Amino acid sequence: MAEHQWAPPEHPDVTLHQPIGFNPELVGELTTIDPPQPVWADIAFEQIPDTLHLKCFAIASSEVAVLVQTAWQGRLQEVLVDRDYVLKRALDPRTR
Repeated sequence: MAEHQWAPPEHPDVTLHQPIGFNPELVGELTTIDPPQPVWADIAFEQIPDTLHLKCFAIASSEVAVLVQTAWQGRLQEVLVDRDYVLKRALDPRTR
């Protein structure tokens, strides 16, 4: 019987697309939102032709932009989004 040497599987790193956010110099002072609020945000990513409509959480805002957190690619990312592209959403009530 042939010997088999075990080795952990190798998984290539997944490309993490970088979001194209609002210019931080134009944002002004951000006010923290506590607790974070559920929102929909239209976010553009490098190397993706269309803007994506994503579930996010707003964590800070100014008069012109909102800082949102998204985990669209399986990793937490924070993005400054123009306020016009952020809409409030309601969480579904838990049903048990």
